[in-house]
Amino acid sequence: MNYIMWGLFYLEHAIVAGIFVYAIFFIVMYAAKKRKKISGKCVPELLFCIYAILLIKIVGIFSLHFSLTGAMNYNIVPFVGSSFVPVLLNFVLFVPYGFLLPLVFVSYRWDWKKILCVGALTSLGIELLQMVGGRYAEIDDFLINTSGALTGYILYVCLRDFRGKRKKALRTFLALAAVLAACFPGIYIAGDNEEERPDGFVAVEKNISEVRIYFNGKSQAVEAESEVYHMFSIQMSNCGGHLLETKSNPDREVMNDTDCFIEVVFTQAQDISFENAENFSISDVDRVIYNCNENILYWGNSNYEYYVDFMELDGELEDYRADISAEYQELQKMVLHYFE
Repeated sequence: MNYIMWGLFYLEHAIVAGIFVYAIFFIVMYAAKKRKKISGKCVPELLFCIYAILLIKIVGIFSLHFSLTGAMNYNIVPFVGSSFVPVLLNFVLFVPYGFLLPLVFVSYRWDWKKILCVGALTSLGIELLQMVGGRYAEIDDFLINTSGALTGYILYVCLRDFRGKRKKALRTFLALAAVLAACFPGIYIAGDNEEERPDGFVAVEKNISEVRIYFNGKSQAVEAESEVYHMFSIQMSNCGGHLLETKSNPDREVMNDTDCFIEVVFTQAQDISFENAENFSISDVDRVIYNCNENILYWGNSNYEYYVDFMELDGELEDYRADISAEYQELQKMVLHYFE
């Protein structure tokens, strides 16, 4: 569920950024007299622009902390122990790549070999950047991303040939479906597919009484299904590497009129645990409030008795403090958006 919510969040921003970037591209091309009018060609170009921004955002290229002297984490054993859902989503992520390339770059006279090479080089580049950027590079990501691009191209060919060569297109599509139907069950069997238990605030969503956001002395209620609440719950669950030292809160001022806050009140006391932080849990809590500016979570029963600072990091994450802080600012921006 977290993967899908993050994907939808990134897609929304990619659409806005993609339209803006493509508008600039079109204006430049028009000024250079290489475009005379808006035509059908603009649609796949715009889609490719949106897709490229989405891809860059999801793989996190600009948030990596590059170093050639640090530890490089990688795995060269494909699919063994992998979780099936991320593998499937990586495959789906690269399908548009192979589908859009021949639509946008028509003059290259694409075939499956060229798509395979471009998809493989793109995926390899991403994995190498992640390996030297503090992330985890995996051979199964490389293989599945390349396969996704090739699948996208085959779907393009089927659609292209459907009018004039319907039987051939249908045979190609059925062959593709058969290959995928044979491969993915094998990947599932080889992977680690224990049933995922609800984690963090996702596990207690049904017991929410109210969600409110605050800024500049104003407040408003938001739905538990809202994007801002899901961003909050995901951010709280991504707590691996944080020290998360629980401290009592006898005199600390919780609210102020300058910072952004999100408050969650439950119908009854809850016990909340976090898979990414085995030694951190919240017990007998009927309310929490999170300071989005300072990244501090307060909680208690009828009052805010305890708090934890999400910016207290262990040694391994200290070098990534700026990147983590930048990611956390996204929730602050979302809260501010409600009060604009």
